Amino acid sequence: MDALIGCWQLETADPALGMTEPAEVEFKPNGQLIYSIEAGDKWQIMRLTFRVDGAELVTNQPSAPNEERTGFSLEGENKLVLDYGGAKASFIRGVKRAPAV
Repeated sequence: MDALIGCWQLETADPALGMTEPAEVEFKPNGQLIYSIEAGDKWQIMRLTFRVDGAELVTNQPSAPNEERTGFSLEGENKLVLDYGGAKASFIRGVKRAPAV
């Protein structure tokens, strides 16, 4: 789990995912995950929790509890690949751009 800690910027995504806006995920040591999408001049920010279960990232949104499981892999220290049932999104480690929450 420690390897995930930090901020990751969306690099590429399978078109089936519809991830066309700039996005970032920030994993915090306390199990918080901040998912941010840049929408024009504003950011849409979602607060989640996360944990790792083997090769799966387990996330939950406390305001609407529903556990989600997503396959993931790390390619070196700077690339995170999330696998949504075969459709993949790649993130690279980067500087946080979304507002702090």
